Amino acid sequence: MELRKVILRYLDGRTVPAFAPIFDAGSDPISVADIGGLPLRVPLDELKAVFYVRTFSGNPEYDPIKDPADLPRPPNGRVLVLDFKDGERIYGDVPEADVDASKGFFVTVLDPEDNNLLLYVNPGSLSAPPSRSQLPGPGPGSPEALFGG
Repeated sequence: MELRKVILRYLDGRTVPAFAPIFDAGSDPISVADIGGLPLRVPLDELKAVFYVRTFSGNPEYDPIKDPADLPRPPNGRVLVLDFKDGERIYGDVPEADVDASKGFFVTVLDPEDNNLLLYVNPGSLSAPPSRSQLPGPGPGSPEALFGG
């Protein structure tokens, strides 16, 4: 089981770098390893989301794409809009045709320059159920391509 860099973003605003595998959608609690390698089990209802990242430090100077028309198109041509209770908006795609908003689900981040690659979202952290915005045109490959297969 390959561990990947993640940032645990808690509902109370804390952020904790850790390592986690790609686990099954609906997983709760989330099993991760802290930076020192110690195992942690975090209840999903304490988290905003698990952010799978390129680097732990990110790029604080980066200004994410705000207009979904400027994003690469997902394979189905539709962009998932996630509006979080803390005001953050993220555009992504899900591998499933529909999102089960009653449990945790994965979202592939569409902004190719964003430090975030993949999110595991606590639906309780959203201000509204996720919605899809229809955009024309073909999209990039599967989420597995983010990590090389």
